[in-house]
Amino acid sequence: MLNSRQQEIIDILSGQSGLPSAELRQKLGLTRARLNQLIAPLIKKQLVKKAGAARATVYRLTDKRSQGQIRRENWELRQKVKQLEKTLEDRKVIERAKEVLIAQFDILPTEAYRKLQEQSMDSGRPMREVAERIVSAFEI
Repeated sequence: MLNSRQQEIIDILSGQSGLPSAELRQKLGLTRARLNQLIAPLIKKQLVKKAGAARATVYRLTDKRSQGQIRRENWELRQKVKQLEKTLEDRKVIERAKEVLIAQFDILPTEAYRKLQEQSMDSGRPMREVAERIVSAFEI
């Protein structure tokens, strides 16, 4: 997944046949060290090609993938990250509700999870919503 600065580098290079390192640094307002940090992963992923060395370094996009493909892949990865973050948050709430049920009713973790599932199915509500209600009811 590309960060915004790396995407900016790709955007700048997309309109060029090749751009000297100094000119790229100037357009981005970066130091040589920071540019190298940002561009190294792009080179490793074979999105950017480096030609020359030291002050004669020129960067250009590789022909492997089009910019549209890169943007689409980047967007898909960001969506996947958002979904995984939401799933993790759901799991945290469900685990907290399980802890409450275990402490309150002295049952096993598998039984607590099963009770959450049953309540979710019976009420037609997502497990997270059921778990949030349990946690809020017992936190008072």
